[in-house]
Amino acid sequence: MGIPLLLAAILATAAPAREKLTAPDASEVRKVATEAVLEDIQAGNLDAAEKNARQLLKDLPDDPAVLNLLGSVQTKKKDYAAARETFGKALAAEPGFFPAQFNLGELLFLEKDYAGARSHFAAMRRDDPKNELLQFKLVLCDIQAGDDDRARRVLRAIRYPGDSPAWYYAQAAWENKQGNPKKARKLVATAREIFGEKTALFDESFQGLGLPF
Repeated sequence: MGIPLLLAAILATAAPAREKLTAPDASEVRKVATEAVLEDIQAGNLDAAEKNARQLLKDLPDDPAVLNLLGSVQTKKKDYAAARETFGKALAAEPGFFPAQFNLGELLFLEKDYAGARSHFAAMRRDDPKNELLQFKLVLCDIQAGDDDRARRVLRAIRYPGDSPAWYYAQAAWENKQGNPKKARKLVATAREIFGEKTALFDESFQGLGLPF
């Protein structure tokens, strides 16, 4: 399985290079530095990961992807106040930057503010109504809040087959809530067979809720 890390593995490398990175090998240096942070996280060396992320930030102080990476490390360390500030800086550097927006919603979810998280993800979904990841998070918020009717409505909106594991994981969360863990495990296993490492973020959401899949 890859590194879930609240999308950090994807987000820290997917953003376009900034103008500052014009040297022929600058992007490679950035990539290596980012991978070092991710390896530290995977090994559980969160202090080292934060130190290395801050070092990278010295060279790229306004890069939203690097700020998002640091915020993700802070989230792993459960320093939610610092993470919220860092994600805010990422959005100040690039308004509308999806990874930082998403991770702010994740902070609310991790703090068990399911109503706040739902409101946040719903606002994001208004700009991107077919986003399967946002639909999945809305289902989780509704299930955790005990709003089964609303959860069912969002479930019906998730496209099958989709471009992500969202449908399978949302259905698994629903089946588990209904007392069908065996069916939930089968759905998760099928998603992993189809999507491979793309399930990492979804697995992390389940792990955060203590779901044994």
